[in-house]
Amino acid sequence: MNTIQHFPGFVYQDIRLCRHRDGQPREIRISVAAHGGRGAKCSRCLKPAPCYDRLEQRSWLFIPLWGIVTWFVYAARRVDCPEHGVVIEQVPWSEGKRPVTIAMMCFLSRWARRLWWRETARTFGTSWECVYRSVEWFVEWGLGHRVLAGIKAIGVDENSSSFICWRVLVLLAW
Repeated sequence: MNTIQHFPGFVYQDIRLCRHRDGQPREIRISVAAHGGRGAKCSRCLKPAPCYDRLEQRSWLFIPLWGIVTWFVYAARRVDCPEHGVVIEQVPWSEGKRPVTIAMMCFLSRWARRLWWRETARTFGTSWECVYRSVEWFVEWGLGHRVLAGIKAIGVDENSSSFICWRVLVLLAW
C-alpha cells in the first residue's frame, strides 16, 4: 500500500477482508494509524499543532481492490492550533468532511467520462451522488490548477457533429 498511496506521517496498521455469512468477500478495511514520530497538522493552515484529543473512528471510501469495496479506517486527532483553535487534523487522503478519499474521487471522475454516472456508481458500489460530487470536485480542482499562460488565440467549432454544445479549442503559440 505504501508504494501505491504513501502518506507521510501515517502508517497502514492492518488490512482486513470482511466476508458475508456465505463466505463471499464483502469489503476490505484498511486501518490507518498516525506515525508515532510525527505530529499532527492543522487542517486549515497545515502547520504542526499539539494534539488535543482523538475522535471516534470513521471510514473513507477508497478505490475498490479486486472489485471489493474498500475503506480507509482512522480515528482522526483534533489539534489545538494557535491560529485556528481546536480543529481536526489534516488527513492527506481526504479533503474537508468528505467520506470519500481523493484517490476514489479521481477514480470515479475518470470512469464517469466513459460510462453513464449511474452505471459508474453501480459498477463501483457507490451512489450517483458520490459520482456527481467526485466529478464536481475534480472539475473545480482542475479549474483551480489550470495554467493559461502562453495562449495566443481561442477558436470555436460551431459545426461539431459529436456534441450539441460548442467546442472551445485552445491554440497555443509554437
